[in-house]
Amino acid sequence: MRQATILIVLAGLIGGCANTQQTPQQAAADSWNAARANVMLGLARDQYTSGDFEKARQTVNQALSMNPKDSNAHILSAKIAMEQGQLEYADGELNAARAITPNLPEADYLDGVLYQRWQQPAKSLIFYQHASEEAPTELSYMMAKAETLVTLNRQSEALALLQSKADYFEHNPVIHDEMGMILLQQQKVSDAVDMFRWAIMLSPDDTTIREHLSLALFQDKRYAESAANLQRLIKNDALSKRADLYLTLAECQLNLNRVPEARINAQTACNLDPSSTSAWLTVARLSMQLGDQMRAEGSINRALALEPSSSQAYLLLGYLRVRQNNFPAALDAFKQASTFDPTDTTSLCMAGYALNKMSRPREAAAYYQQALKVDPNDQMAHQFLAGTGGD
Repeated sequence: MRQATILIVLAGLIGGCANTQQTPQQAAADSWNAARANVMLGLARDQYTSGDFEKARQTVNQALSMNPKDSNAHILSAKIAMEQGQLEYADGELNAARAITPNLPEADYLDGVLYQRWQQPAKSLIFYQHASEEAPTELSYMMAKAETLVTLNRQSEALALLQSKADYFEHNPVIHDEMGMILLQQQKVSDAVDMFRWAIMLSPDDTTIREHLSLALFQDKRYAESAANLQRLIKNDALSKRADLYLTLAECQLNLNRVPEARINAQTACNLDPSSTSAWLTVARLSMQLGDQMRAEGSINRALALEPSSSQAYLLLGYLRVRQNNFPAALDAFKQASTFDPTDTTSLCMAGYALNKMSRPREAAAYYQQALKVDPNDQMAHQFLAGTGGD
């Protein structure tokens, strides 16, 4: 009986092994399917790269039907789904890829992108962290993590992260450019300029980095250098229609006392973007400096037509009326400016100035006192008030 029982158990084990063991025919079929799936996956990648997402979807589905355990095919399927706006489906494909190949950095990175689209940066950061830990030399994963930290207002952590990798990626301009942007946010403008200089040395033809350098130089009041870089940028066909670049160039030239050139560039900004209130006001300011009152008034009127509640436009109009010795009209303009921006002490002081010119010192003093209530340290208000004999 004992021998019979052993024989029965052995027979069961042998039978079980025989059932799970692949036949040569099955192994050959699986190998053939895997090879075909790999070819289909390559084709799907090409279709995805060329932007033909519909065909790429069909092809990758065929690849997965032949070899459903290919994590790379699931990754590509997720990418295609993301391009087609099927974010939930993409998330499922990324989970499928991780089930086949755990600790897959690209899957974690793409999930980070998904959660960014779902506007959940805290969750996005977790996935970018995982991706960076799994592939510490992959720059895009680290950059995504740093940018998400900035989104979460954790700039110091983002900067520390980038600085810790700066030596490893010493010759990569992207990391230095990003550090420059964070330094700008932290108001460390001179340090940002140095970082952008480093980045532009590594990539002299990168217009994005050169633009960042130009704006940082402008903020650091290095107007000549900023202007030189901006002039180089607007010669680029792709940037030659950027009104904001011409306007910043005009501000640089104004600060360099190159007023005629500045007005030409400000007018170009108006021509490129006629809806820009700031561009029209810049033309007005420069025209006043050049003594062209007619053009100044026309530009102010254009600005007010675009933005009827612009305190800056009314302030400029008031200055123009002062130059024309039309103090009642100047007073009206300064009052309007103050109405639209009650925190602006300049418009209050200038309203007082106009009243003083109209021999109404008591009313003028009331405006200066009002300005000092807004800002007790306003030097113009103190000076004007002393001129009226007020307290």
